[in-house]
Amino acid sequence: MTPDERSHALELANELLADIELDRLPLDKLLLKGGRLSRLTEDDDFSEWIRKELGNYYADDFNGLHWRLTMRGNDKEGAVYAGAASLAVFVGTLEEELRNLRLPDVSGEYASIALRETRNHISSIRNEVIKHQRILTAVRNTLHMFTAKHFYMLRFATHQGEMFDAAKANIDAILAEVPGEVLRKIESAYTNISAGDPESISGAMNSVRRLIDAVADALFPATESTRTDGQGNIIKLGDQQRLNRLKAYIDDHVNTKSRGNRLKRAVSDIYDRVSTGVHNDVAAAEAMYLFLSTYVLLGEIVSLSNTASD
Repeated sequence: MTPDERSHALELANELLADIELDRLPLDKLLLKGGRLSRLTEDDDFSEWIRKELGNYYADDFNGLHWRLTMRGNDKEGAVYAGAASLAVFVGTLEEELRNLRLPDVSGEYASIALRETRNHISSIRNEVIKHQRILTAVRNTLHMFTAKHFYMLRFATHQGEMFDAAKANIDAILAEVPGEVLRKIESAYTNISAGDPESISGAMNSVRRLIDAVADALFPATESTRTDGQGNIIKLGDQQRLNRLKAYIDDHVNTKSRGNRLKRAVSDIYDRVSTGVHNDVAAAEAMYLFLSTYVLLGEIVSLSNTASD
């Protein structure tokens, strides 16, 4: 779903929720709106249910999920197969008949019989109205459930997209300051991943590795100096030890040990995986997540010099 489609679907879901909650539209109009929302969100289950409510249920639908949600009965003989759009018209007709029914003004030998039959008829109609109104209420509730589900999913996706766009703009601005055409390497990796074939994905992993190398060279240039780890081992920081240099940069700029350990562990894991992926098959989905994880991680590492707190 494109951002424009998502925005339109979110607006429609919000409007439909208000229509249901404020009782602004008859049920058939609500269902038609629900059908449009189901198509926009490509929710097949939602679409199937809307089709039943605008048309009819069938014998195979008896006691299925949609059947139970709309309380259509547990007895096949008394089951209600008509969709909500037809039921609403039927109930309207019954209610009109109820409004016009009056107890007859009769007397004489057959008065009690006439009154009893009229009362029984009125009671029968009321029971039919109650039975079908229960279904119509369940249909409205089910429509509200489907609509609310998509409203919150779409709103979360919109907020998520806004957060990612803001983060992307910030990361791009940070990485643009790194020498070595870092952004071009990012574009190259993305293009290869999008191609999807094994050779292109291998090329993408190579671009991601070169991206990490470029950032390491820019942040912590090669040096003949060495460092010592916690176990007394010598850590070289030469031209080929880019991962060591990147970790040294993290140590020099991070302000808490826990954050430093997290970043060093993450960059080691990603570097090992993309290096392996250059020569071995990596699924397109994993390649995309490796690319995104690298992109975000490098943005955080580069920003360490400007970070005042954890």
